[in-house]
Amino acid sequence: MMRLSRPSAWAGIALAAFLLGACSSSSTRIDDSTTGPDVTAPPPTVPTGPMKAGDIMRVLSGNSFRYTRPVNRTGTTTFNSDGTFSYQESGKGEGTGIWQASDGSLCEAFNPTSFLPRGTRTECSPFAQTAQGGYKAGGTVFEPM
Repeated sequence: MMRLSRPSAWAGIALAAFLLGACSSSSTRIDDSTTGPDVTAPPPTVPTGPMKAGDIMRVLSGNSFRYTRPVNRTGTTTFNSDGTFSYQESGKGEGTGIWQASDGSLCEAFNPTSFLPRGTRTECSPFAQTAQGGYKAGGTVFEPM
């Protein structure tokens, strides 16, 4: 068996390290881009079935939305975590009310305003997520701001 002197051993180790380093830092690059048509991501998964009250509360509480109601009524609303909401309706003005979530429904009551002098009693509407990432309560569509 041949015995290497110290300088020869170090030279061998250095050569091995150099060769391993050269292999790992190869400049060959694999092109993983597609050459076909643009592939769009699938639409977000919309939960099936009614949303639970806690989920509705997490979605709405402390958040603002643009809304569209039937007959071209639009505006913005903010659902506060204390169960109140405020809104600004285009062409009408601002108002307030109270809200509550129950399994599968959003319940709202509007306080009296100049354009809604008697306010409204509490009305509950089925609540669900839309395929576009917003939410729908009865005929009202809420889009996150």
